[in-house]
Amino acid sequence: MRNDELKGKRLLLLGSGVWKDQLRQIADDMGITLLFAGNSASPLDEVVDETWRVDSLDHEAMKRFIGTHHIDGVFMGGSELVVSHACEYVNELGYPCYCNKEQWEAFENKVCFKHLLMKYGLPCAKLFFAGECDELPREVAEGIEYPVVTKPVDGGGGVGFSVCRNMGELTRGYERAREASRSGRAMVEAFVRNESVKVIYGFSDGEARFLLMADKYRVKYTNPESYVVTDHVYRSSHTDDFRSRYEGTLVKMFRDVGIREGTLWMEVFKDGDNYCFNEAGFRYLGNISVYPVEYFTGINQMASDITFALTGHSQFYGHRPLIREEVPRKTHYCMRYVHLREGKIARIEGVEAFRSLAECVYLYVLQDVGAEIKGPRTIGQCFASVHLVFDTAEELRGLIKKLHETVHVTGTDGEEMMKNIEPFIVDD
Repeated sequence: MRNDELKGKRLLLLGSGVWKDQLRQIADDMGITLLFAGNSASPLDEVVDETWRVDSLDHEAMKRFIGTHHIDGVFMGGSELVVSHACEYVNELGYPCYCNKEQWEAFENKVCFKHLLMKYGLPCAKLFFAGECDELPREVAEGIEYPVVTKPVDGGGGVGFSVCRNMGELTRGYERAREASRSGRAMVEAFVRNESVKVIYGFSDGEARFLLMADKYRVKYTNPESYVVTDHVYRSSHTDDFRSRYEGTLVKMFRDVGIREGTLWMEVFKDGDNYCFNEAGFRYLGNISVYPVEYFTGINQMASDITFALTGHSQFYGHRPLIREEVPRKTHYCMRYVHLREGKIARIEGVEAFRSLAECVYLYVLQDVGAEIKGPRTIGQCFASVHLVFDTAEELRGLIKKLHETVHVTGTDGEEMMKNIEPFIVDD
């Protein structure tokens, strides 16, 4: 599909504004008009040509809106809540949509994904319970083999996640998971060692393609005990081993579920020579994984997906790159979450200066001045996602040192809020 065939088309954006800069860049290249529909202010307001205040979760309101505003395609973004609704009404209207409700639930719902894994003989942690009971049933609690983890059936980013080593922690963790769940459903499963990899597959016109695998590093917090990601480092040394073991089965599973378009990631725990599939997302990774994918494969996923949304057909290649030409070619790529201590942000300095470094591919700020950080327990309490390219571990440490020398997040107490966490931390 040539860009001149897309020129003048009107693309409706829904959901998260994490990718606002990339969307504007692609729209300018393709010559398309961007519209945003949402019931409240969003970062997307800053980059679109038209903004409309419509509740994107209201199916009937959205169908009326799309039908009367000359929309050529819908890009649903990466918000789990928005996509779970939008995939229904976009399909009902007959617009190109990368997934239907059943496909979305198969991977986004943690229990559905676990059942899918078991159907295809893929290893996963033992499930003790999943439901929406106010309290964990006594017979279940008495049969628990500690340690276990509690987490919401839906949602991600570490929200509502706890490691439980006794009945008291289990009771509190189960309630915490239920409170964090949109559906009020929590699950209890066996604890698995937290060294893990992140696997990304892309789909275009029915072709499934392995894109990348990252080693995922976390930091451990206590009270309650939880693990929050700090770094994704591409490419993983486990890539060839993982693909030789599971790719044939995974491609069959994707084909049987009917996936033809979009991006799907999976988190897989690694314990010695053993793998254990944990969870998945039928969407982009929230830390903007489109950049490392393009860096190593040359595939602009967003441009491909936008082309599909507007035409019903996609292509992996032939799109203008998102990454600046001056970014050097290195052997490794790190996506780092910058953690914050508790406090209220009073001042942010040095972001643009660090962005100007050649080795900084991208820096996306997640928190602004005035944000109150109540505790480092989830991705929601991180300041930014920083993308760095490097050849050696020492070079990465130097770039992170430079980050903390250049960028400063000052609290209302006058103290630095950014936590300087050593890369490659795995605490189990």
